[in-house]
Amino acid sequence: MGTIAYRKDIDGLRAIAVLAVVLYHYGIGPLHGGFVGVDVFFVISGYLITGIIHKEIGHGDFTFAGFYERRVRRIFPALFMMLLVTLAVGTWLLLPSDLLRLGRATIATLLFGSNLLFWRQSGYFDTRSEYTPLLHTWSLAVEEQFYIGLPILLILLHRYLRGDARLKFALLACSAVSFALCLWFQARGPAATFFLSPFRAWELLLGGLLAIGALPPIVRPALHGAVSWLALATLLWALWWIRAGPEFPGWRAGLPVVATAALLHAGASSSSQVQRLLSLRPMVFVGLISYSLYLWHWPLLVFVRYRSAMQPLEPRVSWLLFALALALAAASYRWVETPLRRRKQGARPGTRRALFAAAAVASVLLASAAATTRFDGGWRSRFAPDVVALDDARHPSIPFRQCNGRVPDPASTTCRLGAANGTPTILLWGDSHALAWAPALDAVLKHAGKTGLLAARGACAPLLGIRILGDPGCRDDNDKVMGLIRSRHFDVIVLHASWMKYSGPGGQDTLADDAGHRGNLEVFPPAFRSTMKVVAALTDRVVLVGPTPGAPDDAPFTLSVARQYGGAMPPARLRARVQRDTKWFWREVARHAGFTNIRAVDPAPWFCNAVSCRYLDTQGRLLYRDGGHLSLNGAAFVANHLATMHLFDSSALHTKRVRLGGEHGEG
Repeated sequence: MGTIAYRKDIDGLRAIAVLAVVLYHYGIGPLHGGFVGVDVFFVISGYLITGIIHKEIGHGDFTFAGFYERRVRRIFPALFMMLLVTLAVGTWLLLPSDLLRLGRATIATLLFGSNLLFWRQSGYFDTRSEYTPLLHTWSLAVEEQFYIGLPILLILLHRYLRGDARLKFALLACSAVSFALCLWFQARGPAATFFLSPFRAWELLLGGLLAIGALPPIVRPALHGAVSWLALATLLWALWWIRAGPEFPGWRAGLPVVATAALLHAGASSSSQVQRLLSLRPMVFVGLISYSLYLWHWPLLVFVRYRSAMQPLEPRVSWLLFALALALAAASYRWVETPLRRRKQGARPGTRRALFAAAAVASVLLASAAATTRFDGGWRSRFAPDVVALDDARHPSIPFRQCNGRVPDPASTTCRLGAANGTPTILLWGDSHALAWAPALDAVLKHAGKTGLLAARGACAPLLGIRILGDPGCRDDNDKVMGLIRSRHFDVIVLHASWMKYSGPGGQDTLADDAGHRGNLEVFPPAFRSTMKVVAALTDRVVLVGPTPGAPDDAPFTLSVARQYGGAMPPARLRARVQRDTKWFWREVARHAGFTNIRAVDPAPWFCNAVSCRYLDTQGRLLYRDGGHLSLNGAAFVANHLATMHLFDSSALHTKRVRLGGEHGEG
């Protein structure tokens, strides 16, 4: 059996990686990019596993059974225990919809496919990751998928490519292809490049290249010390500098990956101050428990925050959780990981078969338990009917959802609003907030006997000449909508979006334009003016619907937890805060007072009094399905107001008067 000599400095690297991840998730310290600790783990895993397999193949004693026996002993006990406890706590704590998701995630984790599940669940309308206790297992799935493919790849390369030089070139080519795919897909599918193995394989393969001797040892002490210090500084800087966003992994991941590879290579060559620093006993200890610490830290955090309706943790609570996670990890390492790992491996074929059988039986039993979460829709009987109703409101059946990202065809009945058999004369264009308003406009147009079309794409501002990072399809869809507007006449074009996200500082979606400008404050004003000018020239009236005030973040969930576990009702948004958040948008609107056929409607007065803005109607029903999108009750609420404004009356379409609705001119 091939082995690699134990190196304390590698455990020190593991300590940096896991501490970066945990401290980042717990909100402790300045490591804005602590999540890239996972990338450090990838390089280390690729280095160790490739080295072991390569050595065993070279000696002629590699077997799949022996390799996977070691993987089971190393990975399965602590993982199984974490999954079992997480499922048990989740069954007691989680709301029905979240328990259903936990059940699916448990099964996916046991099948080494949780990264695929979370990738598929990363769509615009899906639940936030903060509610997912097993989200962190995506990286374990990537590694396990690598462990399945790597032995086969190395065996084939050893068989058909004679010589180490060809082997190194082949692995380098595989790594380069994976990195190129990561760069190419980054703007097209950032969720895929984050979660899926083909776009992450280059990180593990880079470690593997070092393990098979792709680089010569660093023999000069001065060069060795310089490389080690520079690599450590680069890694620490990357942990601080990199930010979470759709541009990661991309080229930015190369910083921690290359730095980790350099530290691994330097440590294999000789020892310097950096290697001795990484080999300090506290670093080695944290490195030894790093696997268990990674496993336990995330579900612990999710459950504590879940119980408090996802409120931010106080610093002292974060530190207490960190200490508890360390204690759980140490206990797991001592009493769960170590006993099975230290038993003699492969002593008898029967022992190995018994190990595989025990792991299989345990997995089937746990998967069966996870499957029972489907009973009664997530064991709904655990909660009162009003709590279940609020939980259902988090995952409503969204009308017109099929229209998201789909440019309407005037000849089709799909994505039609109002009268089904009429000729479309109205167009609603916007992002997912326009999609949430669609039922309101649908009701108003039906009452007026008119027909409209819906063109909406989530997180895509209805603006010309702009790009949104991570969504190249936004620009394409907007161009197609403009093609539709130019190809036929619409009496009225309604524009609505989450304008606050695009117009002011701190917006969640970064705008860019063809001139190289980037950022909301620089890009939004000219793009908005250009769009208004072009659209106003092509229609009788532009109805510009301003931002809705919004609700407490994820109001249905917050109310569910408050009613189930006690606690105050989430406070309504203050009117002054709404005015401050929307001032950038209304400032731009005010500059278009010279356009005679633009009518701006501010819905804020419908929701707000002088102090605050409500998120429940008079019957206590939610007006929003999350922090900003209208619920069906909310759509009915705004439909009643829209119906009184006569926005689509034929007699009013050619008026020469510009009016601003709500607090901007009309109550």
